[in-house]
Amino acid sequence: MKAITFDKPWKHWIVDDFLDQDTLAEVKSIEHQVDQVMPGKRRNSVRMFITDEHENQYPHLYHLYRSLHNGAYKTFFEHYTGIDYTGMFPRLEVISDIGDFWLDPHYDRPQKRLSALLYTDHTQLYPGTGLGDGTRVESKDNRCFFFVAGDHSLHDYPLVHFPTVRRCLQINYWTYQN
Repeated sequence: MKAITFDKPWKHWIVDDFLDQDTLAEVKSIEHQVDQVMPGKRRNSVRMFITDEHENQYPHLYHLYRSLHNGAYKTFFEHYTGIDYTGMFPRLEVISDIGDFWLDPHYDRPQKRLSALLYTDHTQLYPGTGLGDGTRVESKDNRCFFFVAGDHSLHDYPLVHFPTVRRCLQINYWTYQN
């Protein structure tokens, strides 16, 4: 797996074919959808985080979750970002947006030391993340876009109506357990 580094409008990486086919299929097979409760923000919704309790239900996603703790995916992100994620808290979330959705332009909190989003064509391929200067990440099935939060990384998602579930996978490393 190899990522391409982009410096404009701010430093970020994109890697295609991020997940193996079994894990990608499992992401797409999950029955879950989330209406945006608080417009412009991803708060107060029924969110789905993969944890140790999903070991049997979603074995491929569980393997990815454990690999973020101490495995190939942790090593991959450390290689590109130059950050040692040992002692941090990885979080793996299945994103299942539906209906009217947007994210206000924002900077991630500095305690979030990695922001990664994997796009899928679960029901259809929806537009990618806005990078704050009017550019947008081109979404593609099994494409992962990631960056390290800072006062440079303004991003958003303009108002879109998702008639079917927009399925993504979000990966974060936090400096504290949330």
